[in-house]
Amino acid sequence: MNGTGFLNSLYIFLILILSITTILLLRYTFSLRTYLKEFMKVSKDISNGQFDSKVRCQMSGEMGEFANNFNYMVDTINFTIKDITDKNAQLKSIMQSVSHGILAIDTRGKILLINDLAKTMVEGDKILIPEGKNVRQFIKNKIVLDSIIYNMSSENSTVMQKNITKDTIYKIKIDPVHLEDTDGIIGFIINIENVTEYVKLENMRKEFVANVSHELKTPLTSIKGFVETLKMTEDVDTDTKNRFLTIIENEATRLTRLIDDILLLSTIENKTKKKVEKVDLFEIFEEVHEVVNYIAKKKQIKVKYEFENEDIDLWEYSGYVRQILLNIITNAIKYTGENGSVNVKQYVRRDNVFIEVEDNGIGIPEEDIDRIFERFYRVDKARSRSVGGTGLGLAITKHMLRALNGNIKVKSELGVGSKFIIELPFNQELAKKAS
Repeated sequence: MNGTGFLNSLYIFLILILSITTILLLRYTFSLRTYLKEFMKVSKDISNGQFDSKVRCQMSGEMGEFANNFNYMVDTINFTIKDITDKNAQLKSIMQSVSHGILAIDTRGKILLINDLAKTMVEGDKILIPEGKNVRQFIKNKIVLDSIIYNMSSENSTVMQKNITKDTIYKIKIDPVHLEDTDGIIGFIINIENVTEYVKLENMRKEFVANVSHELKTPLTSIKGFVETLKMTEDVDTDTKNRFLTIIENEATRLTRLIDDILLLSTIENKTKKKVEKVDLFEIFEEVHEVVNYIAKKKQIKVKYEFENEDIDLWEYSGYVRQILLNIITNAIKYTGENGSVNVKQYVRRDNVFIEVEDNGIGIPEEDIDRIFERFYRVDKARSRSVGGTGLGLAITKHMLRALNGNIKVKSELGVGSKFIIELPFNQELAKKAS
């Protein structure tokens, strides 16, 4: 083979090699373009939140390994997001079920989490979505907002009690959140609790203790004084001695009555198990009427009554209805002047029986009407003691009615008279307990 033939063969070989290389390169480029399109499609799906999307092409070599790693990364992200979503849903459920207002903010005051109760308590802007907003934008209650802003720089927990309105008291607790293993603060958890009822009960408890101490001390001081007088005076005439002993006896009786009332009130409030029985309402009233008539006659007061239905049976705890009627009617007689009148009216509406006790006595000032059922509360303290009241009668009445699922309302005008309206249901729940 001459030189020309060799060169021709070489050219042909090179052209063949170049053609094969070009074909392989084109094929590889086409495959790579297909793979890239697949990767672009999957990445676009993932950016749109479709984390179940996968690279579907069958690849080998490094591209195949890359595809497998990419799919594994997508699975890991998908699992992590689902885990975070589940935990976030659990956290929100827990926050919504908490009986306090819960608010989480960062150090700049941006709201991270807030439950529905907190939105209401802080009087949040109803138009804005709170998450991501600053507390200054969202919270409209100035007292709560000022409390949060003032304590946002504190590194320690802060607890404060704020009077939001005349009848609403909040306890606001602000706890800084520290980054783990550092001293840096990353935000605050704010706990808002409506403690109005608790404060009211605590004040009532303190007032009750003070009143009990006073009510017990007064007769005891009187008894002690007269006993000491009798002991120190040798020549006491019979009349004086009897007068002192009568006072001592009256004060001891008053103490006994007071203690009995306190124990009765305690029994009712503690829901001590009591006997349930079916009673005839009119029969009970007749017994009460006989007792109160004796008291009324001493003041020339007429106790009149009118029963719409005398065949009403009620389920009650033993003695409650009798005590309720006795307390209310006796009270009406006590605070009605001589030659006055007390009228009792009974009627039935649907499943409830109503008993109205109306008098033309001294009446109750408007500002005192809402408080007369409090323990030891007296409109006229001097007059109440002079008529022999312990200050617990109406409190006992209200608690008894509450135990019977009943209610009581008062209408009164100073100097004109008062009307107490007792409402009692035909209580099926008590009947079930008795059966």
